[in-house]
Amino acid sequence: MAVVASADLQAQGSLEFRSQNYIGLLEGDNGSAFQFNTINGVQKGTWFAGLGTGFDWYLYRSVPLFLSVNKDWKPSNRTFFFSVDGGVNFPWIKDEPQRTPWDDFITDEFKAGYFWGAGLGYKAGFKNKKDALVLNLGYSFKQLKEERTVPMPCISPPCPTSTDRYNYKTNRVSVRLGWQF
Repeated sequence: MAVVASADLQAQGSLEFRSQNYIGLLEGDNGSAFQFNTINGVQKGTWFAGLGTGFDWYLYRSVPLFLSVNKDWKPSNRTFFFSVDGGVNFPWIKDEPQRTPWDDFITDEFKAGYFWGAGLGYKAGFKNKKDALVLNLGYSFKQLKEERTVPMPCISPPCPTSTDRYNYKTNRVSVRLGWQF
């Protein structure tokens, strides 16, 4: 039993905690917006895997929750990496879209959708070899769903309603600058 515990400790010793914290700009058909992401996980050799979340202000404000995997490669003394993110995008709609007073009876319900992204990055490491300035250029996809219920005009209530469903799928270019420790 002591032999097994010893082997487990050695295997765990090669895993190192890493945190990547980004602020970024998103650009797409619906204009520009900011994003903030934090990804926390473990690094083993040239592989990093972690859970990420943040704030995404593109089109409608949302909170992505995702798994992130990075693979480093070093041509000469520089560290480049490829990243892939995938998960769920939760709505965080605080303000209703601007409407007329006649629209007070409309109800909106936003629902979660998919989130994923991929990018190429560069790490500029510091002397301690754990901290790094990180730059990432990539593509990301964000989805939100909306269900809008609108009452139909009528003379005597209860009035019938009409339900419209919207599926917002956004494709964006992402530029992120961050700190890894």
